[in-house]
Amino acid sequence: MQRFPELAKLFSLEKESDIPEELPPHLRAPIEILQSKQGVPTAKDGGKFLHSAYNPLREAEQAAVAAKSSLKDGECYGTAFFSVGLGYAALSYAQLFPNDTILIIEHDPRYFFTALSLVDWTGIFEHKKCIIALATGIDFVVTLIENTSGLKHTAFSENASQSAHSAEYFSALRSLIERNKRKVEINESTLEKFSKLWLKNTCKNLHFLAEYDGISIFKDSCPDDVPCVVLAAGPTLQKILPHLKAVKKRAFLIAVDTALRAVLKAGVEPDFIVLTDPQYYAYRHIAGLFSPSSILITESAAYPAVFRFPCKKIVMCASLFPLGSYIERKIGSKGKLVAGGSVSTTAWEFARFIGAKEIFCAGLDLGFPEFQTHIKGSTFEENIHTVSNRLNSAELLGTRILFGADIKKAESYDKSEILTDSKMKLFAWWFESKAEEFKNSIRSYSLSEKSLRIPNFAVKSIEELLSRPEKFAEKEEFFKKAENASLKRDTSTAEIFASAVQHLKTGLDALYGTAKKGVSIAESGLLSPFPQKSLSELEHIDASIKNSEFKEIVSLMFPTEKKLAALLETLPPMPSEVKSSLQKSKIIYKELMKSIAEYQKKI
Repeated sequence: MQRFPELAKLFSLEKESDIPEELPPHLRAPIEILQSKQGVPTAKDGGKFLHSAYNPLREAEQAAVAAKSSLKDGECYGTAFFSVGLGYAALSYAQLFPNDTILIIEHDPRYFFTALSLVDWTGIFEHKKCIIALATGIDFVVTLIENTSGLKHTAFSENASQSAHSAEYFSALRSLIERNKRKVEINESTLEKFSKLWLKNTCKNLHFLAEYDGISIFKDSCPDDVPCVVLAAGPTLQKILPHLKAVKKRAFLIAVDTALRAVLKAGVEPDFIVLTDPQYYAYRHIAGLFSPSSILITESAAYPAVFRFPCKKIVMCASLFPLGSYIERKIGSKGKLVAGGSVSTTAWEFARFIGAKEIFCAGLDLGFPEFQTHIKGSTFEENIHTVSNRLNSAELLGTRILFGADIKKAESYDKSEILTDSKMKLFAWWFESKAEEFKNSIRSYSLSEKSLRIPNFAVKSIEELLSRPEKFAEKEEFFKKAENASLKRDTSTAEIFASAVQHLKTGLDALYGTAKKGVSIAESGLLSPFPQKSLSELEHIDASIKNSEFKEIVSLMFPTEKKLAALLETLPPMPSEVKSSLQKSKIIYKELMKSIAEYQKKI
């Protein structure tokens, strides 16, 4: 009760005297309690032992050690236990690894309180890094892990017989953890590959942050009875294209960059176009096109030519990268869209941002319905024909996409089979989680029953949407309101921007000098017979870097954790642990200097 008072209140146990000698039925798990040969309690659930019938404590110690050593690609900072039976493994872990984080996850509170009534959990409750997630949603559990030890540094301990009582819950939790792990890996790989491009683009586009409006001018202003329609580039968009003129009279059209070419060929200019991918190929989707009545949504790291796209207006969303974020903190945020990894997730998020109560999705297939890869007329589809030849026909190139190494079978809304892959299933999970998060305020629909089924989405026909009344006046008022909220530019904005850039340059110069001093101290320590003094001096260097407001900006160009680990592994052995630490510090400061130099060259 002292350690987890809110948990005690949740189950009406507000003071020690409230704890009954015998658990009431609503807190008692349906398990059979037995005495082990060792003399401590063991238990059965559904006829299966939760612990050894002979020596539960020895078994628990082995489980704790196995969990700690289970990570293959990183150091273990903590372990998450998927249910714990009577708690022996978690108790053993707390004793063996006092500095690690322990996260105990239990979906059914009865099992938790039954364990407390049978075994002394003092060792767990006195552990300084103990978290208990009782009857908690899987999204929140994953957030707990990410914000404590981190997914890469957390081990997972599960005894199948102990978690069987909530098998579906723990199965869903495992799936979500694996999805998020893949997301982390994808983000690291992307950072290694594209960080220089993001920096280059942002530096060229930085002045637009002071010159263009942000999407904040549209925040929460969508009329309640006007839906948004997200136009993605999946094959099923083809069936919607003939109806788009009529749909635009009744809804806001938000087209992703990959779908724009096909939408314009259908004779429709969408209300909004979304392009936030910084790569050149993303710009290619809109290159050579023009849409004079559309508003283009982009961000400061986009390929510079994007800002020359002929349209009614360009507005910017908050930067996804630290340099743009720094400038925005000085001149005002543009309006943040939660990143989901694809332009379609950004388009859905923009519809939510402006306050849409209903979001219809067309062409959001997240797979290959009827073995088609993209809508006809899209840049993807046209590129296949452009590069095809007699030996590599368009049909052959399309087949290679369909039957790539990562292809999986899944279910569409009409319960037929659809081919998809891990990346698209990750996007599907994003839509599923957002639909669940905002289920009380937003309803999301697919306009095709042939697309990959997203839980929490429903299917609506295009006819249902077309049966609704036209909304000319409401849409006109929406855009008029946004124009009135438009940024009033004056000399002060330009002055604030110029001051922010100058402050950035000065700060980066100072941080470079700090890192350079760190290299010098580390080198002196490596040559000294008393290197310990250098370590204490470097503590001040580390504190200065940690407290710098520019460290997040520089982190974009700093090696990823994986890359840095590989770099440090190549270092020669040192005669002492102190000198080994100094050698690693020297490399880290040098990499920091390289990262800062990249900024200094481009800003």
